[in-house]
Amino acid sequence: MATKVIPLMPGANQSFTCTLPIDSKNITLGFTFTWNGFAEYWFMSITDTKTNTLLLDAVPLVTGLFPAADLLGQYTYLGIGSAAVVPVSAVEAGIPGKSNLGSDFVLVWTDTVR
Repeated sequence: MATKVIPLMPGANQSFTCTLPIDSKNITLGFTFTWNGFAEYWFMSITDTKTNTLLLDAVPLVTGLFPAADLLGQYTYLGIGSAAVVPVSAVEAGIPGKSNLGSDFVLVWTDTVR
């Protein structure tokens, strides 16, 4: 099972592409991470770079216990793996804030959890 930490920078809205080893094949996806200042949470959008098709939009980056922690659990039919936001330091808030996504919290991508 391949696992990859998505390279995020704290404190900035960002867009990039990333190739991920998912379910024994490499998949290149486009990512957009946006901070919702009013509600104070991050969300991500995912695009298929081959077809330029938006696969998922406005997926909130929240933490939790498995199986609920899998941000993509209800989207297994897309074949883009599983993802979870994981705290990597002692932080009070249960979700990443504007300035600590990519530092205190990381986004981990792996094969599809079935």
